[in-house]
Amino acid sequence: MTTTLVTGSHGWVGTHLRRLLADRGHRVVGLGRRPWPADHGEQYLKVDLREASQVDAAVRAVRPDVVIHLAAALPQRGSGVEDLVADAVQATHNLCRALRATGTTSGSPARLVLAGSSAQYGAVPPELNPVTEETLPRPVGAYGHAKAAAESLALALGTDGRIAVTAARSFNHVGPGEDTATVTGALAARVAEVLAGRAARLRAADLDAVRDFTDVRDVARAYVELAELGRAGRIYNVCSGSGVSVRELLDTLLDLAGLDWAAVEVVDGGSDVRCQVGTAGRLMAETPWKAEIPLRASLRELLAELTSGFGPTTDEERHGMTA
Repeated sequence: MTTTLVTGSHGWVGTHLRRLLADRGHRVVGLGRRPWPADHGEQYLKVDLREASQVDAAVRAVRPDVVIHLAAALPQRGSGVEDLVADAVQATHNLCRALRATGTTSGSPARLVLAGSSAQYGAVPPELNPVTEETLPRPVGAYGHAKAAAESLALALGTDGRIAVTAARSFNHVGPGEDTATVTGALAARVAEVLAGRAARLRAADLDAVRDFTDVRDVARAYVELAELGRAGRIYNVCSGSGVSVRELLDTLLDLAGLDWAAVEVVDGGSDVRCQVGTAGRLMAETPWKAEIPLRASLRELLAELTSGFGPTTDEERHGMTA
């Protein structure tokens, strides 16, 4: 049985990933900074990845065959530059060092799937989209730079074969469990506030920005495929390959909620990244993965989750909602 350690195991992506790994027969060990109860059949370790001694002890205790490294601070949650860098670079360094020193029960090098971000690509000119793994990165903030540094560090430490590092660069996620730290989560929460009667209108900005959205469960499945089939030293985009503007995204949410644009107040504000659409051709060529869950279905589930506390949750039951 494959022992798989998931860092950031009880976050949004980690929660979906743990279920999928268990379904595929992995022995799952979760790891994070906060205390969490272990689910049935799982083990959980409370570890600060920025503390090398804690990481060394955890890796020696688990001796994982696979590590899927999700843990990271996010700028949307107010993390400062030093935390963004420490959580990306220092934590990844500690984890790689521990894996290199410990080895696995099977004797094969531990496989590390490093969850990176499309923020590493940053402000790619619109005419250079869709973005491939060979596209020159142009990160515009501390998070993108820190994730790029962590990726380079991990790939460097894997060059001698003592660990097998596969890097994923994931584009925007969407779906159940999403919080308001993301553009989709924030817009869906504001739509839910209007539906609940707690707000008369919702504010939205940067409507012309274009992004590539993939359901969080498809993203989790990509990480499992990479853990099993990804090539060491290789970088893979995880994305749908479809560009959707924030305007289209909000239009779909309004349609699902039975609202119209009269409920929207457009305000100033915008991102330095105007268009970011990827291609997952490499991932699809080298593994069985493809994005399967349509964006509308992801948004429908997210909105139903957010509105379940004050009314019906299905499209048929909720006034004005359509499938």
